[in-house]
Amino acid sequence: MLAVNLGGEGEFPGVLNQQPPWALNPGWRSTTLGNPGKTIRELEAEGHQFIIAPNDQLPFADESVDVVYTNGVPIDVLTHLGPGVQSSEIRRILNPGRIWIDDRRVRYRKP
Repeated sequence: MLAVNLGGEGEFPGVLNQQPPWALNPGWRSTTLGNPGKTIRELEAEGHQFIIAPNDQLPFADESVDVVYTNGVPIDVLTHLGPGVQSSEIRRILNPGRIWIDDRRVRYRKP
């Protein structure tokens, strides 16, 4: 089972966390309650796994992910850093019958 946390900072154990390229900037720090103020490298040293990829071009095959998490991230908007998480990408990568959980509630179940 592949579970991905888009914009993830280690909130969910055992989940692959995606961050956009700006997370590699020296000034980037985690903002989650469980891991505040940590760099990507510090989070990796604690055992969290990351993939760095743009929000609008996720490096997952169509229908290859079982669960997508988003937690307090901008969705379908353009921010000063670039595009937020794209719902079209979530729908593309989700396996049929699988779910997108946004802020701890089911937001979408792929038919």
